[in-house]
Amino acid sequence: MPEKSPPLESNTVNAAPTKRFFISVLIKDINFMDAIVELVDNSVDSARTGSGGGNFAGTVIDIDHTESEFSISDNAPGISIRTAKNSAFRFGRPDDAPSNPGAVGEFGVGMKRALFKMGRHFVVSSATAEEYFSVDVDVDEWEAQTETAPNGWTFVMRTAGTNDDPAKKGTKIVVDKLYDYAIEEFKSVNFDTRLIAILKEAHANSLTSGLEIIVNKTAVSAIPATILSSQELLPISYEQVLDISGKEVRVRIIAGVGDPLLADAGWYVYCNGRQIEKAEKTERTGWNSAIDGGETVPKPHWQFRRFRGYLFFESDYQDVLPWNTTKTGLDVEAPAYRRIRADMSSAMLQVIDFLNQLDSEPDGPLAASVAAAPRVELTNLAPNPSFSFKPSTRPQRPKQSRISYLMNSEMVEAVKESLGARSNPEVGKQTFEYYVREEGIDCVPEESVDGQ
Repeated sequence: MPEKSPPLESNTVNAAPTKRFFISVLIKDINFMDAIVELVDNSVDSARTGSGGGNFAGTVIDIDHTESEFSISDNAPGISIRTAKNSAFRFGRPDDAPSNPGAVGEFGVGMKRALFKMGRHFVVSSATAEEYFSVDVDVDEWEAQTETAPNGWTFVMRTAGTNDDPAKKGTKIVVDKLYDYAIEEFKSVNFDTRLIAILKEAHANSLTSGLEIIVNKTAVSAIPATILSSQELLPISYEQVLDISGKEVRVRIIAGVGDPLLADAGWYVYCNGRQIEKAEKTERTGWNSAIDGGETVPKPHWQFRRFRGYLFFESDYQDVLPWNTTKTGLDVEAPAYRRIRADMSSAMLQVIDFLNQLDSEPDGPLAASVAAAPRVELTNLAPNPSFSFKPSTRPQRPKQSRISYLMNSEMVEAVKESLGARSNPEVGKQTFEYYVREEGIDCVPEESVDGQ
């Protein structure tokens, strides 16, 4: 006879996850570099809370690593003991967690996911102006505790007390017992260069607002985003407010013309100051797509290499912002993004119409308008609901052609000496001008306004 199952002790079924499975799922969809950026996000959020806005002057985030240890520290206001006990180390954001308007940490998993991604042991120490604590977690020991144990899903606070030096506040995280892939990353000769490049993009807004980030003694610098703007070339720049399920989302749209670099063309998308898309030019941001009214935005190609579009989403409610959980891309199904898509497409078509005209007359007055327009920081743009342009009235630079030919080297050197020329191109220019002058050819154009 088959063996009988033991009698049920209750009418419940155990559906709790094992810790090992939980950790593997938690870290599956984030890469190593993004895990570090998540920790920087936490420091930025703490600094934003302390400043009451976006002024990061004096805030320093210091990242260090060897082949066996990683650390990140900041001088932000720190984490209180109450927050540490009740929410900071929870897997997910509790409903009663302290609010942090304008933060980029939405889901309550960033710090924990990053720490579990890197290694098997970590220490988190933090001090506010009033108190301090430290949490020391050996992941092997923590996993060994059964999920059903009273303290099976808790971390132990090793130290806690009053901060006797209020000036010394901030948070420091140290991770060791690193995974093999983390060790290999830190051994890479270009790891710091890649990390700096990512941080420069992800936190460009904060860096230009005074934030300092240092990676192994190298400062991360950011150049403010700019767009061409003049009286003859006015980019789109306006704001609107969306109501998403009773939650306010402020959106700023900027679209216009930049330098002729195809790699930099496309849309740049920010959520609460955190860049989540750079130079995006696929159907996700409306390229090669039909919009209401039957108009179609073309595919991105060479003649649109000057297109620049910027979307800034700001909200006190992070759950309505259109980003994915790793903050590495758009959630195209998010209501806030779907509501703004038609406006994006309209802005694109206005700029693309101009670029088509510019392409049809590369040496005409529109090209002169572009050439004369200065780069203006996005924060300094005046409101303007539609893209506008007009041909330049400045004198145009004459159209130029290149002349190239080969001659005997000794003859070239002799002519160069006779003319007092310093280079072969100068020899060609002077001999051409000599021929025009001696033959009395009356077709030399007047010099352009810049004398060239």
